[in-house]
Amino acid sequence: MSSIVALDIETTGLDSQKDAITEIGAVRFNGHRVEDVWTTLVNPNRPIPPMITTLTGITNEMVRNAPPLQSIIHELADFVGDAPVLGHSVRFDLSFLQRSNILINNDVLDTYELASVLMPTATRYNLSGLAAQLGILLPATHRALDDARCTHALFINLYEKALELPVELIAEFVRLSEPFDWGASWLFSRILRDRWQQPLKSSSGGTGSHTHAFNFPSAAMQPPLQPVETPVPLDPDEIAALLEYGGPFSRYFSAYEQRPQQVEMLKAVTHALSYGQHLMVEAGTGTGKSFAYLVPAALWSTENGQRVVISTNTINLQDQLIKKDIPDLCKALGIELRATVLKGRTNYLCPRRLEILRQRGPETIEEMRVLAKVLVWLNQNGSGDRTEINLNGPIEREKWMRISAEDEGCRADVCLSRTGGSCPFYQSRQAAQSAHIIIVNHALLLADVATGSRVLPEYDYVIVDEAHHLEPATTNALSYRATQGDLTRLLRELGGTSSGILGRLLTAAKELLRPSDFAAYHQAVQRATDLVFRLEHDFIQFFRSLESFLEESRDGRPVSSYGQQVRVIPATRTLPIWTDVEITWDAASETSGLLLNLVADLHKSIGSDSDNLPEELQDLQGSLADVHRRLSEARTNMQGLVNDPQMNLIYWVEIQSNSSQISLQAAPLHIGPLMEKYLWNEKASLILTSATLTAHGEFDYIRSRLNAETADELALGSPFDFETSALLCLVNDIPEPADATNYQRSVEHTVVRVAKATHGRMLVLFTSYVQLKRTSQAIAGPLAAD
Repeated sequence: MSSIVALDIETTGLDSQKDAITEIGAVRFNGHRVEDVWTTLVNPNRPIPPMITTLTGITNEMVRNAPPLQSIIHELADFVGDAPVLGHSVRFDLSFLQRSNILINNDVLDTYELASVLMPTATRYNLSGLAAQLGILLPATHRALDDARCTHALFINLYEKALELPVELIAEFVRLSEPFDWGASWLFSRILRDRWQQPLKSSSGGTGSHTHAFNFPSAAMQPPLQPVETPVPLDPDEIAALLEYGGPFSRYFSAYEQRPQQVEMLKAVTHALSYGQHLMVEAGTGTGKSFAYLVPAALWSTENGQRVVISTNTINLQDQLIKKDIPDLCKALGIELRATVLKGRTNYLCPRRLEILRQRGPETIEEMRVLAKVLVWLNQNGSGDRTEINLNGPIEREKWMRISAEDEGCRADVCLSRTGGSCPFYQSRQAAQSAHIIIVNHALLLADVATGSRVLPEYDYVIVDEAHHLEPATTNALSYRATQGDLTRLLRELGGTSSGILGRLLTAAKELLRPSDFAAYHQAVQRATDLVFRLEHDFIQFFRSLESFLEESRDGRPVSSYGQQVRVIPATRTLPIWTDVEITWDAASETSGLLLNLVADLHKSIGSDSDNLPEELQDLQGSLADVHRRLSEARTNMQGLVNDPQMNLIYWVEIQSNSSQISLQAAPLHIGPLMEKYLWNEKASLILTSATLTAHGEFDYIRSRLNAETADELALGSPFDFETSALLCLVNDIPEPADATNYQRSVEHTVVRVAKATHGRMLVLFTSYVQLKRTSQAIAGPLAAD
């Protein structure tokens, strides 16, 4: 390998046009061997913000007599020469340095891009996080030379990981990334050259068979669960005996401790499952709720063939149940229990859509990164479940959607015949058919309810853990939110005659249609292109009118640090300013209606027999249908907000303090009727449990919100001895939050005093992210001094 220069800079801020460099560090290396280092502080000719000093340790005094950038910049250029420049998110560093007209033509290597691909399951991709995960001893300290040294060590680790990849996969990365200035291309090209010792011939087609990517591990096929004709009730006392000292649990678990509250909850859950009753259980911290419902659920299901669905709010609890609690339960009781986690379609990779993307090639660097990340993950025996990999940020998650199994029209036989492999989504569905216990999240449970039980296999018994999140999770799942940026991205995804879905459709249809039919099709796509352009302009005008509405609502004052939310009610729609909103929406509504009709016609004209369509056209047909659905949903919700509200929804317009983007929001006001119709009235037994279900010791509030009129209730205390183990202090000399300035100042003062008194052994929780940031910035200096 030739010499490379690892580079890092520290700056006064993140804007290369406004901020300045305070320190530069560079390491020239060849493999493990460091050839030379170069570093200097730089006088930025402006004060260094306190937050930057806290982060880097670089003070104004340290740079006061340092040289200005222009006096040392060419020394740096001479040190780097024509060597490739390596950095972590190196484009940031180069955006500052290239303003001085240096390092313009050097090859660029980015350890962020490389780590994103070669470490698809990494928990974090910042420099210090990657160093910790790889056991790199060189610290990332936010000092330039330290970070350059750490970047060198990270690169060596990533280089060794890249060498382990199949040469065919590396060749595919090189070929697919040819159109882009991608920060990982140089390394893959160099490895390919070294391994093949000959230049790679460019090709616009695929790289041959890719079936190795789809060899997902298959579980042994089990027959579907068969319920017994007459379920046999469980004896609550017999089940409770399993938890007694001398029983199977105390023999299996070391230091086992029987808890009366856990036994009482277990009995109540056993009775509810056995006799088809609904139940709400509040069980305090430390009760052991998981086993209190898992034991009766497992025995009820295995003895009667009755499927039990367990719904949670967090992935952490799902992981705990499927990876720890259920395996422990099976070993302790000596039972064979089939359990699986089931997720929404978008959580699973679609082999067919992935194959199409590989053949077509990515259109952006972000798409290239996600594609390469997924292929490396599959090469490492990834399961096809997206929760295994780190999709870093909204753009990567958006690119994932294009290769996910979100297409409702996809069928397992089509996917398997196209790819010759197995489908993660349909494997999960097959596992669910035979499972005694299916673990889902609240959103999927309610998605099943909302779609008439088309998501989950048939079930009559439901246990909802973390049930205090059920209402907000359901509200969120049934809500709608859109910004101008969201709508613009949707329209650009649709594209036109030379871009997006429509452009690819036009190219593919040319091979399929007769010349006369293609001419008509081309004309229709051209009309759609014109409408997309017109609708994007209409949306701009519509959001400008909403901006004027918000500005008038706050009497022309700037947006506060807490943002602005204005609910749209009947009285709102009578305001003079709302007339402009209606006029601009009428134009956007008319254009979107015309576009939706035309997109529907284009979808039909592709052909109704999708099985006989070429693979790419089949995928494009699904993508076109998806855009039609999302645009139609947007139009319906915006129509409701402006002048035709649905009675069960509330609408509001919002702008965040840290963003200029206006969002339109719609959400159900009350989910109780939905719960009553589809869960309380339909299921044999619905059990809700949480550490916090009551208000003032009563279940009245959650009962009214969830229409839980028929549910029994049980409130259990915590086995923890809080009285002797914890101290509760109440502040009685602090201003009210309404007195924002004095309240905030008092919070900052109090946090500093308590932190000093406890020598930093404290955790401060906030209900406002804005206040958290403001407090953090205010106390950083005083705390750093101690």
